[in-house]
Amino acid sequence: MNRVGVDLVEVERVRGLVEKWGDRFLHRVFSDNEIAYSFGHRDPWPHLAARFAAKEALIKALGKVFTLRDVSVENDDSGRPVVHFTGSSEQMVRELGFKSLDISLSHTKKLAIAMVVIE
Repeated sequence: MNRVGVDLVEVERVRGLVEKWGDRFLHRVFSDNEIAYSFGHRDPWPHLAARFAAKEALIKALGKVFTLRDVSVENDDSGRPVVHFTGSSEQMVRELGFKSLDISLSHTKKLAIAMVVIE
């Protein structure tokens, strides 16, 4: 059975949450690798927003809520986004037993979108 999840996030929404809650929000939602990657760019907000959208899309595709920080959206050597599961989310994914998970991210200065397809 295939599952699909899509989410669209306004970049300014994520920026506002970070400005309001600071490191508390960042470290509750994003992995250290996601934070380092995003803030390694001149404009980190679209990259954070895309990863936030990815986590929301994953929740929709999996049909289960997980600890957001336990899911890290990173890039492989070719630049393709990949998902790494740790902690309780890793066990949940093992129990679901899916064959593959594909993810696509895109963003502009104002919007970020993520799509997840699970087989």
